[in-house]
Amino acid sequence: MQGRQVLITGGSAGIGLDCVRMLTEAGARVHVVARDRERLDALQNQFGEQVTTLAADLAETDAVAAVGAHLEAVGVAALDGLVINAAKYGFRSLSDCSLAELQAYFQVNAISAIQLINLTLPLLRKGEGRSIVCVSSTLATRPIAGTGAYAATKAALNSLVQTYALECAGDQIRVNAVLPGVVDTDIHEPRTDQDPPRAEKMAALGPMHPLGRVGSVRDVSALVMFLLGDQSAWTTGSLYNVDGGISLV
Repeated sequence: MQGRQVLITGGSAGIGLDCVRMLTEAGARVHVVARDRERLDALQNQFGEQVTTLAADLAETDAVAAVGAHLEAVGVAALDGLVINAAKYGFRSLSDCSLAELQAYFQVNAISAIQLINLTLPLLRKGEGRSIVCVSSTLATRPIAGTGAYAATKAALNSLVQTYALECAGDQIRVNAVLPGVVDTDIHEPRTDQDPPRAEKMAALGPMHPLGRVGSVRDVSALVMFLLGDQSAWTTGSLYNVDGGISLV
């Protein structure tokens, strides 16, 4: 990845942050979009000129335009990779969601992905790696009760990945997705007083996976790196489970 330029959303924490670490270690310049300005400032201090940062909320319909303006402002004439990692997550059944909530889930998890891909296609056509990787979820193919809004929008993401893979093949742009199972990130921090501590939750969820543990961020980011790199040059339209086997049970 030496000298390549990659745009990543949701890159200030969890899987996204570990992707930033791996990309910078491999010599890439990374353009990071996330909501939390404080985390982005810390990331900028850590990685210096190897990263640029933009605070933007992809729930806002004009956020992608801000991404385009940022890339232009920092002089990006070509992109080699795009990682769509930002997501809206929560335990919300479809029957309990208001129209506004449904629209928020679809905007962040599916519509903004379309907007970002459409925005960056001209830059990716000029790049070398020409790889798009979307972070989906095993819930897209095996939903569980109470996750309907998240699962449905991730299923939509899977479909658009395969559609774009066909539409972009003529430009030698590859489009793939990774589908994690339960990964130990701060997305699992308690949200209410009734929620168990994160460590307790991870310990309880680990045995549900045939390999006996929840995933680490590196389990997922390593696969993202493979799909961004030249070793996967003949791979497109694929949905990769990285889930400790939980999709099998």
